[in-house]
Amino acid sequence: MSAVANRIHTARLGLVVGKRVFPDAHDRNRARRVLRETFRKRRAQLPSVDLVVQVISNDVSNWALKAAFDALLDCLQEDSG
Repeated sequence: MSAVANRIHTARLGLVVGKRVFPDAHDRNRARRVLRETFRKRRAQLPSVDLVVQVISNDVSNWALKAAFDALLDCLQEDSG
C-alpha cells in the first residue's frame, strides 16, 4: 500500500489487482469488492490521503484480504493520529 497526502479533505482509494495474480475476472472483482467495502466503512476515520493498494498474492480468502487491509488501515490511522 502507498499513501500520499491530498488536499481534498477525504481519503481516496486506488486498486491494482492484476491478471497475473488472479487470472479469472470473478476473482479479481471479488478482491476489489472486498477492498472497496472495507475502505468505505473506514473512510470517515482516515486522514486525507490517496491510497494505492496492490494485491500481490492470490492465496487469500475474503476474510484474510479484509483482515490484511484492516491492519494496513490501522497503521495508517496510528501514524496520522
